[in-house]
Amino acid sequence: MRADCLEVARASEVSHALSPDLLPAGSAVLVACSGGADSTALAIAAAARAADLSIRVVLGHVDHGLRPDSAQDAERVRMLAAELSVPSRNARLDSLAAEVRALGLEAAAREARYAALVTLARESGCDRIATAHTRKDQAETILLRLGRGAGPGALAGIRRRRLLGGLLLVRPLLDVSREATKALCIATGAAFTSDPHNADPRRARARLRAIWPILLEALGPRLEEALAGSARIAAEEDALLEALAQEALQDARLDGGLDARALALLPPALLRRCLLAASAGVLRPERAHLDQMLTLLAKPRASIDVPGGRFFLAAGVLRIERRSRPGSQASRAETK
Repeated sequence: MRADCLEVARASEVSHALSPDLLPAGSAVLVACSGGADSTALAIAAAARAADLSIRVVLGHVDHGLRPDSAQDAERVRMLAAELSVPSRNARLDSLAAEVRALGLEAAAREARYAALVTLARESGCDRIATAHTRKDQAETILLRLGRGAGPGALAGIRRRRLLGGLLLVRPLLDVSREATKALCIATGAAFTSDPHNADPRRARARLRAIWPILLEALGPRLEEALAGSARIAAEEDALLEALAQEALQDARLDGGLDARALALLPPALLRRCLLAASAGVLRPERAHLDQMLTLLAKPRASIDVPGGRFFLAAGVLRIERRSRPGSQASRAETK
């Protein structure tokens, strides 16, 4: 890419979002690049700032094989990497049929994509993966989760960083507008594509995007910034609640379970988080299960079946038990 274009990239809002706390000196980052405007802009900015951040950049593309012309996106990313003088890696997903049946197309594609990115990052010697989720993605996520009755943890939205397959997944552009990513692509002459799946009315996110202008008119032009700001506050408060829950769980531990009486003294918000934290990797309780368990801790004996197993309370000890045999995931409470 021409030197003057790289100068434009370095001066852009996108480049300014690439901070050393997410991309520290000496790190190697696989930039997930679909070929769309957001990920293309992230790739350009990361390559432009690689020297002053002292990082190594590799572009990674995952071809889901869901469109007849998907190979063109892979070629576009390969050509972009060549223009930026950075290496690129490509993975093609041959079949999502089984996963789609179990999870649905969007969830199956997302899980398969992240698994492929982890593989590409490891093969490239990268210690982290960067995705190009923007402020608009964050705002949409918050609205969708509100519509599903999400709790405070979910309302923290897309996290700036999290572990993924033993690597660090980072999202540097969560405070950057989609207009800024498109502007960078246009200013540097970079080609980008638009995935038709993003406008598929069968997807809740696509339906939300269709009515976004109406929401802006009804709620104000700064809706995107307001929702993203709320997510940042929620994320900070969620981290505090998680730390308090871990301390409370440590205090409540007994041989074989948890002290139900000690848990019953906790504020409801903290108790719900304790139950979620204690269930991690074993149960998948929903909000109704947690609320039900809150009312049963004072009972001498109770049990609630939840997805993955059950909460079992006896003699003041709460145990979290994995399901021993396949069965219904319906909630059932029994008390005495």
